[in-house]
Amino acid sequence: LGVAVARLRPGRISRAIWLSAAKLVLGLTAGIVAGRAFGLDPVAFGVLVLQMATPVAVTSYLLAERYEADPDAIAGLVVVSTLMSVATLPITLSFLL
Repeated sequence: LGVAVARLRPGRISRAIWLSAAKLVLGLTAGIVAGRAFGLDPVAFGVLVLQMATPVAVTSYLLAERYEADPDAIAGLVVVSTLMSVATLPITLSFLL
């Protein structure tokens, strides 16, 4: 992942920003809808929503590298979504607590 991050180009970063933002919005929406649909208690609801708001996992990069499915793009997603989570996870937690 470190080598792929070092090779990232600005064009790939802009795409990663949009995809990471979409993943965050869709994840939060899906977590809230599913939590309400299943009538989860507040703790389980908070855990579900928080899990859905987490960044893209490094495992995604490993699978993309293994199956030659544009690992550089996935590296950008991992980096950008992790940086975005520094700001978004505390905000998400403030609404859940």
